[in-house]
Amino acid sequence: MKSPWLCVGALLCAAPVLADSYRNCAQTWTLPHSPPSRIVALNQHAADLLLALDAGPSLVGVAYLDDDGKAHRRGKYFEVPVIAGKYPSGEMLYAQKPDLVVGGFASAFGDGVTSRTGLADNGVASYLLESACAGHTLDYFRHIRQDLRTLGALLHKSRRAQTLIDALDADLLRARKMADATRTVSVFYLDSEVNGLDSEGQRGFVTALLAASGARNVLADIPLSRVTVSRETLLIKDPDILLLADALWSPASRKRQLLTTDPVLSTLRAVRENRMIDVAFTHLVPGVGSGQVARELARKLHGIPCPPAGLVD
Repeated sequence: MKSPWLCVGALLCAAPVLADSYRNCAQTWTLPHSPPSRIVALNQHAADLLLALDAGPSLVGVAYLDDDGKAHRRGKYFEVPVIAGKYPSGEMLYAQKPDLVVGGFASAFGDGVTSRTGLADNGVASYLLESACAGHTLDYFRHIRQDLRTLGALLHKSRRAQTLIDALDADLLRARKMADATRTVSVFYLDSEVNGLDSEGQRGFVTALLAASGARNVLADIPLSRVTVSRETLLIKDPDILLLADALWSPASRKRQLLTTDPVLSTLRAVRENRMIDVAFTHLVPGVGSGQVARELARKLHGIPCPPAGLVD
């Protein structure tokens, strides 16, 4: 006759794990049910990372699509319901009955019941992409790897996560090999023109992305994440190429119109010679496809002739 303690032990070993502890933003959090079965993604690039980890069947909602207007109109993003144009209200979020909420930017989590502690108090786990955590380092590609490892473990998709990490590293290596060793291309990134010429400085991800592509952000000497510059400053910087974010709230076409019609900006070499590259906004924030973006940027940046400033009339 088997000991009753052995039977209980066997049952416990066979039972699914009911909780996982994980580190995120330098804190320890708990996932009540493992793996999560009802996930809400706040921000498009957070949804992209989860979809890449094959979490589609567990995604019950996405919110705040930055550059996919078609999905916004259809009300579905890769067959996942779009629950809000921007961030959902607390009522809308809890109506999805999520067990995990993943945000791409710190702004994804509000106050009270939609804060990370508020969600935890109500039995809902949360995850903020490491690049959005307060006090994060500037090693953005390490943050992406950490997101993939942590979320891969929580979703029981660690093998898939490692495959994505390997692909990221391979793409970054290809991007480095494409770079022109004889000349570093200078780039100005235009994030938005709504309230001035908004860009990124040394602490912004675009600086790291351009460096991975063999280029240099002309504002990399400014120790800030977000930077707004004047027309005159941009004229002095005289970048080889302009990188234009294409977002629903600030389309690249509108940026091009400003650049080509403004009396000052239209005199920039990059504008006169049409050395402007449009890139989807979600490709300019840290995400699962950042290696591919670096590789494609390297191809484009080093494929555009950029004569030295002194040789241009």
